[in-house]
Amino acid sequence: MIQYYLDLQKQVKAINELHLNYAQIQKIYSTSFFISFSIRSPGKTWHLFLGRGAGQEGVWPSNVPPPSILRRRDNFLEYLRKHLSSCSFVSIDLDKFDRVIKLDYQKFGQLQSILFFWKGRKLYFIHHYQDGPEEPFKLLMSWHGKAVRTSEDLGSLYELFNEVGRRTDMNHDLHSSSPSTIEQLIQDELSAVKMKQVGSAPNFLQRKISNIEQDLDRTRQWDQMQKILDQGRSLDMYQLEIGDHKIKFEGNLNAFERRNLLFEKIKKLKRGEGILHKRLEETKEQLAGKSQEAKMIHTLPITKPVWGKEEVKEKPSHSHGEEKQDYKVFRTEEFSIGVGLSSSGNDQLRSKWASKEDMWLHLDGLKSAHVIIKLHSNGHFTSETMNLGASILAYFSHFSDDWIPVIYTPVKNLKGVTGSSGMVIYKKEKHLRCPRVDIENWLKD
Repeated sequence: MIQYYLDLQKQVKAINELHLNYAQIQKIYSTSFFISFSIRSPGKTWHLFLGRGAGQEGVWPSNVPPPSILRRRDNFLEYLRKHLSSCSFVSIDLDKFDRVIKLDYQKFGQLQSILFFWKGRKLYFIHHYQDGPEEPFKLLMSWHGKAVRTSEDLGSLYELFNEVGRRTDMNHDLHSSSPSTIEQLIQDELSAVKMKQVGSAPNFLQRKISNIEQDLDRTRQWDQMQKILDQGRSLDMYQLEIGDHKIKFEGNLNAFERRNLLFEKIKKLKRGEGILHKRLEETKEQLAGKSQEAKMIHTLPITKPVWGKEEVKEKPSHSHGEEKQDYKVFRTEEFSIGVGLSSSGNDQLRSKWASKEDMWLHLDGLKSAHVIIKLHSNGHFTSETMNLGASILAYFSHFSDDWIPVIYTPVKNLKGVTGSSGMVIYKKEKHLRCPRVDIENWLKD
């Protein structure tokens, strides 16, 4: 079933009325059509179902989890279990424009979010999260397929879906004439399932028998050791290797003591052989007493979200002239310092003005402009140059402290994020605190 915007709005309101704030997300299940979050509130466990797309699009609360016969596993389920299991559910919200559900949860004492967007029978998701208590936040946009650290304030997470078709001009006047309950939808999935019967003996007993037989083969190697004793062969060596066994003759042992050491090893292996033989017989009897159980599996294909590179149609440009330069450059004989005046200006500065060896600066952990320092042939990168670049960065980022925390790395370590203006991925960054210097004369130029 496809839930229209008004259907989603009604469902989200109903879920919020369950007062699940800071209840625990205990288990996460999946069927071919749905993801189910088990959320434990005082005295009650609720199950929130989210459609995987392809005609099952929306969110539903339920009193019961999905039937075990329908449960399936895939990478999407394992990803959700890794990041959301045992976390505190905080809230669920609906975008005011399009069919985007935002699920906030608490992990490592921080508010984290995962968003689901149904568009054109496909499910897209965005995840804003931490991998550890002290780790920086990452952003995964499923259609890009890779989580990245970002240097920009993300603002509205909903707006990131604009890249894959989120609309802000929808008419919210549609709703389902006869909406289905999740119980009806699960029953429909049960009806759609094609069951396949496969014969299977208790696999754990078969594995146990195989392991015992391997151990028996090793213990029966005692007969090779016995032949050495019977033949009276010399044991004047540091180590004797027979099959899978190594016997070390450490210390100043005489010939009798060496033969006795080998004899004790033989006794242990014989005793072990008897124990293993008895265990093997018992396990075989146990297996013989088990009936060949029929195992039922179903072959209904699992609906997967969009997760990985996808071609995104670029919006047509309405500008017929050249793109306006939106960055500013301060020049000296030894170096130049460029600063982006907007998110698009940051991109222009990096892609059109900078070269690979230039130095990129950004406020550490804060939203800011981008600054790039370009050395000329007779220039040198000094602390004074860095302090000046950091002060220009602080001025255009409206940062007022006397000490400026910056991260910096060569431009060659930057990579832009497709569809997200001004956003970059960076690596091999270094951290520094720079004193603010007077830049009034620079600003007058």
